[in-house]
Order: sequence, then C-alpha cells, then structure tokens
Amino acid sequence: MYTTRNSWMVLVGILSILGFACQKMIDPAFTNTHYPADIEEIFVNKCATAGCHNAKSYQNAANLNMSTWETLLQGGVSGSVVIPFSVNQSSLLQFINTYDDLGIRSSPTMPINGQALSREEVMRVKTWIAEGCPSIDGEIPFASNPTTRAKAYITNQGCDLVSVVDAETRLVMRYVSVGHDPNQIELPHRIAVSPDGKYWYLCFTNGSYVQKFDAHYDTLVSEVFIGPAMWNVIVTSYDGKKAFVSDLSSNGKLVEIDLITMSVIKTLQGSGLFTFPHGLAYSQTHDTIYATAQYGNMIYRIIPSVPQVDKISLVKGALPVTTPQLQDPHEVLMSPDFSKYFVTCQTSNELRVMAAGVDSLLRAIPMGIHPLAMTYSKKRNLLFITNQEDSNPVYPMFKGSVYVVDMNTLTVVRKIYEKFYQPHGIGVDDQKDLLYVASRNADATGPAPHHISECAGRNGFFHVIDLNTWQVVKTASEVSVDSYSLGVRE
Repeated sequence: MYTTRNSWMVLVGILSILGFACQKMIDPAFTNTHYPADIEEIFVNKCATAGCHNAKSYQNAANLNMSTWETLLQGGVSGSVVIPFSVNQSSLLQFINTYDDLGIRSSPTMPINGQALSREEVMRVKTWIAEGCPSIDGEIPFASNPTTRAKAYITNQGCDLVSVVDAETRLVMRYVSVGHDPNQIELPHRIAVSPDGKYWYLCFTNGSYVQKFDAHYDTLVSEVFIGPAMWNVIVTSYDGKKAFVSDLSSNGKLVEIDLITMSVIKTLQGSGLFTFPHGLAYSQTHDTIYATAQYGNMIYRIIPSVPQVDKISLVKGALPVTTPQLQDPHEVLMSPDFSKYFVTCQTSNELRVMAAGVDSLLRAIPMGIHPLAMTYSKKRNLLFITNQEDSNPVYPMFKGSVYVVDMNTLTVVRKIYEKFYQPHGIGVDDQKDLLYVASRNADATGPAPHHISECAGRNGFFHVIDLNTWQVVKTASEVSVDSYSLGVRE
C-alpha cells in the first residue's frame, strides 16, 4: 500500500517524465530535422552549429541553413548545394571532403576552423547524396508530380551535362548525363523541348547522335545516328513529329529526323549548298525551313519536298553572300502569329525583322553587342534577345544584357542589365511568368566560380526574372561548365 510520501514521489516522477518529453518536443535537434539519423548526427553536430549554418546565423554563412532537411534543400548564395543522385555536382560534398580518393575537394574546408569530418562521415554523406538525398521518411526531393512539374533545362556543354531547374523553387533539382560516348566530351550544344512538354532533344557539336529524353523523368528514351559533324541547332516541328538539325561547317548540311521513330528522313547536302548553316525555323505549314548562314548577309529558304534551296538577302538591294563580318546572322525565330520572323545579327549588332512569305526586310533594330539567342512571351507579345558581349552600365564588372522588343511595334521597350556574364541561353515560362537567362561565364575575366567542376572549364550560372515585376527572383545560381542553351517545359 502506497504512503502519501510514495504517491508524491510517483507524481513527481511522472511530471518529470512529461516535462522532459515536452522539452524534447520543442527542441528541433535530433527530433524534427527530417534527416536520416546518420546524416542528422553529422549535419546538426558539425554544420548547423552556433555561428555557422543554423537558423540563427545562416545569413552570415553563405545563406545556407542546414538545420533541417527542408532548409538544406533551399540551398545558399550559389544555389543548390546538394543535387539528388549527383555526387560530383553537389558542392557541399566538395567543402567537407579532405580525401583525394573520395572526390573533388574545395576550400575552405568545412567546418571552418573546426575538425575536419572523418573519412567515414564523408562517405556517409556521399552515399546519402548518391541515393537521392532522402528524408528520414524516404522522400526524394523533387520526385513528386513528374508529369506536371514545370522545369527549365540548361545544357552544360563543357561537361556533357544538362541541369534541370525546378520552376517552383528555381533550384537545380537534377543533373542528367548526356552524350553517346562516355569517353569523350561531345558538347551538348542545343536543347529543344517538344511542344507538348513530353520530351526534350539534344544535338552535339562534337557528336554523331541526336538524343531523345523523357521530360517526366529526364531519362534517355532513344537516339539516332546522324554522323559526325558540328551539329549546332535542333528545331522541332510544331506538331512535335519531326525535327531539323544544322551542321555548322563550311560545307554544311541539314538533316531531317522523324521524332516518333527516331530515324533519319533525309539529309540535305552538296558541294557549296550550305555554307556554315546555323539557326533554324519552320514555317507555319512545315513546308519551308529557314536557316541562317552564320557568316555573311543572308539566310537560306529550303523547301525539303522538292528539294529547293533559295538564298535570301537580309539587306535591301544587296546580293546574298557568305562573306564574314557583314551581318553574320546567328538565329532565326518565327513570330507567334507567323507574320514575320526575326534574325539576330551578331556582327552588325542588329535584330533584322523579315516579312514571312515575301521574305522582305521590315526593320533593322539596333541591339547590344553580339546578339545571339531569342525567345518570346506569347502572353505578352514580347521578344527577348541575349547580347552576350554587351557592356553593363549598371554593374560594370559584369557583361551582357537582354533586350526586350515589342513584336507589334518592333521597338525596344526594355533593356535588362543584371549580373550576367556572357548570357546566351534564354527561355520564358508564360504560365509562371518567369524569364530564365543562362550565363556562360566562359571568359577568364568573369566571376570566379563558387566551386570546382569535375571537368575542365569554368562553371556558368543562371538568373530567374519575374516578368510581372521585372525583378530577379533567383540570382546567379551556379551550374556546371559553359551553360550554353536553355529550354523550358511549362
């Protein structure tokens, strides 16, 4: 039989247990981080500590908060620091690794001014990333809603990689290894997303194949051999059934591909038929293809069914020629209503606007220095052009701009100067009102990369701009080497 004293002691004990339980419930460490236990032990004890990457001080530590699985995935000042399934592209691993045989090492070693992680700890983190960075519940980041997830794709031609950017968070969510030959860099030069958003396609400047990827899971579906050449541009038909690819050679060629069967339909080539063909655009009815001659003052008009090839001068009264250092047309893009097409001229620093059908010059619009890639917002009737070498009056240490042209008035209505460096790839998500701009950062005078690449060259980066406010919503998120072209899956 319990005495009053015994009953009191039991009550105190129960209250102590309850108190301890409540105390643990409000203490996030080792209870609510959502890390797997072995990863939690490392990150909470050695990274998310006072003055470093915890909730109170992360803003002074590269803006990287490692207190929880969720906050780690938000990345830091350079963007994503862990990429599910991509060990070599996860910069966090570089900064905690001090073992040459375990991969890339970057400085300063983390924890800064602290004891380096043991070999076993580095291996645990490396294995966790290779397995997809799962939470304690086994959740893989960005794995939900694969059929509807909006994304942007950036080719990193220096490393045979494609960066996949999640449109909701504007973070790199995956890296996809591309190319047919694992023993050589094939330079994925141009990406094309199918009109229905189900697939994306790549051609390679140093390769012999066109590759087709499932855009739901970003996995290789099939490829077609088109022979060795300097394949530069791939453009899909508006129904997504066919594509043309251009070979940027002095005696170049065009290849037409059936995208359903992934087979070659025909190759258009001949001695002197095409001189450095580059940019490509389909006419509205798919019966005509326009191709820029990279050097000179002209474009080609091709009717594949004949076949017929005509030369169209971009300059009134001038004969079409392929003499370098004239207009030097780079890209061609049809307007959404097919009434006109736009041509960027990289040497004369112009955007030339041509009337479709009659192929006559409507207007030459001055651009910045070295205009290259184009995209448009159909929703806003705006055309966006990257000027890769333009001077930057807002940020003089940076290089490049984006000009915005009203496609009705054919006037420049805005010039975007952000911390770009040699911007090239560009894309619009009209559903989310986002503009993506990829900077190559190939020039050695550009911003020093945040971390080391697994292959030779300098890492590029991308910006995301809100088209409602014209403000940057994602600044200088680093990707792999030479971020060249960009495609959007809305």
